[in-house]
Amino acid sequence: MFEDRTQENIKAEMLAEINPATGLSSMAGGFADATVGAAARQISELYQALPAVVSMLFVDETSGGYIDLVGQTYFNITRKPGTKARCDITLNGTAGAVIPAGTLFLTATGLQFALIEKVTLPDGGAAKGVLEAAEEGAAYNIGPGSIVNTFVSLSGLSAYTNGQATGGTDQESDAALLQRIQERRQKPINGANGWQYRAWAMSVPGVGEAKVVELANGPGTVKVYLVDSNMEPAAGEIVEDVQALLDVQRPVGAAPEAAAPETLEISVAATVVLSSAVPVETVRIEMETRLREYLADLVRESYAQIYYTPEEDRPYTLIYNRLLALLLTIDGVVNATALTVNGGVEDIAVLAGQVPVLKRVEVTT
Repeated sequence: MFEDRTQENIKAEMLAEINPATGLSSMAGGFADATVGAAARQISELYQALPAVVSMLFVDETSGGYIDLVGQTYFNITRKPGTKARCDITLNGTAGAVIPAGTLFLTATGLQFALIEKVTLPDGGAAKGVLEAAEEGAAYNIGPGSIVNTFVSLSGLSAYTNGQATGGTDQESDAALLQRIQERRQKPINGANGWQYRAWAMSVPGVGEAKVVELANGPGTVKVYLVDSNMEPAAGEIVEDVQALLDVQRPVGAAPEAAAPETLEISVAATVVLSSAVPVETVRIEMETRLREYLADLVRESYAQIYYTPEEDRPYTLIYNRLLALLLTIDGVVNATALTVNGGVEDIAVLAGQVPVLKRVEVTT
């Protein structure tokens, strides 16, 4: 923006303004030249800093740390950290064997999970425990059976099988943080309205979206539905954290309830005609990515709202033809001879208390 405001250009312009009638010389090495040069350097540095002022005053997704600065300074909004995933694990081995708290289990890709509490194997040699991810992040939402090793060998432990891990979310993105700031600007809270409840819920780590239904069960009642940053039903720990915050912050006489929506599993199967250069697995992976983005957009559109009564919170639709369009526009897909969604070829209605979650994508030729 101010690329021409270099020290040399500013210095030349200042020297050109010197009136010879004053007796000052603008020649190189003279008094005026030496004095103006130092001032020109300071002025040039000021010009180079000005673009940052625009980023500070008018933040967008490219403003980086200024998003955090504006959120904290003007709205008391801070970036939410990620959350750690948890999963159940079934431990098998010799009766009486002790599996210490903190024992590390690993996936094939090296993701580490720690046993939260000590487990002593009973008669019969089988017991359940709970694992927590070593780090925050959605990558730790591993599937059943993904744990394949332990960090160290344990006497008496012969086998183990984990369940589905949930609750892992990434640190809040610049786009998500900016959205919360813009929402606070455009939809002010007043201490008791629906936007206030949404702001409270959205401040809790792990919450990706929150839908507020005022008068959910009559006067004084409020229901807050929660999904995580993956746009899937929030884990129990996240719901508990939101409920605890609402109980502390709620106005006198209000009865807010935090809840996770039910899961509506979506399974898609397609038969396609491909160009010879494209592997079917590449198409399947791309279709899965596009479907997850589409389902996430559906949830965001439904959840970024305040509903005054339950009747206003209506079902929304997963459109069959939209999925077909997503498939046909993948590079290498010549045609689709069959496409089913949950076994049918019709739109899928998503009830108000549900969110669609992709379960499986199959693509064959």
